[in-house]
Amino acid sequence: MKLSPLLVPFVLLFLGGLTLAVSQSLGFWLPLPYDGGMFDAYTALLDPHLLESVGLSLYVALVSALVSVSVGAMLAYAVWRLPDTLERASVVYKVPLILPHIAVAFIVLVFWTKSGLFSSVAYHLGLLNTPAEFPSVLYGNYGLGMILAYTYKEVPFMVILGYAVLKRVSPRVVVAAKMLGAGEVYTFSHVVLPHMYRVMHVVFIILFLYAFGAFDIPFLLGESSPGMLSVEVFNLYFRRDLANRPVAMAVLVCMFLFSLAFIVLYTKLASSLEQKERKL
Repeated sequence: MKLSPLLVPFVLLFLGGLTLAVSQSLGFWLPLPYDGGMFDAYTALLDPHLLESVGLSLYVALVSALVSVSVGAMLAYAVWRLPDTLERASVVYKVPLILPHIAVAFIVLVFWTKSGLFSSVAYHLGLLNTPAEFPSVLYGNYGLGMILAYTYKEVPFMVILGYAVLKRVSPRVVVAAKMLGAGEVYTFSHVVLPHMYRVMHVVFIILFLYAFGAFDIPFLLGESSPGMLSVEVFNLYFRRDLANRPVAMAVLVCMFLFSLAFIVLYTKLASSLEQKERKL
């Protein structure tokens, strides 16, 4: 109740924006008369170009979230195992968190372009005849530039939450596992990792949906065709004829519905898997 003065305007603005998006996707409240049918905008979503954009968005979001959660969980375990003196120095892993996503995108550009730092180093080491021979990491129709940027930005997020969970776990469980003959890999996967499962699921949902709908990194590092869905919406809304606005709104509505369905289905799947492991 104490937050209601702040919550009410937020809810009204959110619902107002959602109502406007749904209405315009159906052909209502548009700045110009609309001659199409009520669901023509949603039919247009079956266009092959938009379907390729959907596939790219899902691929980039899935790979970046999986890599970020996996690497972040291992780094959280590594930081947790550090001595107290080195643990304080490990705070450097938090640096990407304070950087805006646009800055992270420029860092990827500085390091991974054909004229970037890595290509220059490889050239001076004699590994390349010219910097232009450096592999096309960016803009190669695989979304690698976006995946690199998201991974660099998101791994520390998983480290912080995973480390916070492990701080409540007694280090004796690791000692006991090793005394019983467990190796480092088995100790991490069967003793330590189960403590982080819940937070890993939450982090995966957040990172996946953010990468799926974000605009800044795809705008700077994404391919021109097909582009991420956020970039396609931007082009439809600002760089095309006003007649394409219902299609842009239809894409936004579908992205919103997909996000809700993904959260519900993923949480149900994760809880069912967790219950099965407890029974075992």
